[in-house]
Amino acid sequence: MISFFGLTWVLHSILKLPLFNTMFTVAFYGGLTELGQYYLGFRNGEFKDFFFDLIGISMFGIIRWSILMYRNRSGNRL
Repeated sequence: MISFFGLTWVLHSILKLPLFNTMFTVAFYGGLTELGQYYLGFRNGEFKDFFFDLIGISMFGIIRWSILMYRNRSGNRL
């Protein structure tokens, strides 16, 4: 969860893509990694891991969206 929060943060900061596009892309990546782990054999690809990845991505999205709404509403540029 924490790693996908950080990954979303880094990619959103570096690539400067819209928030939704970044979140969707990282969620797709998370799904592919779990699918790959399922077929590798020595790793366990589990749905609960993907669910926690989505929680980390969503946490970043909610925090970032809240910051953007605060900035737009108050006119502050932090």
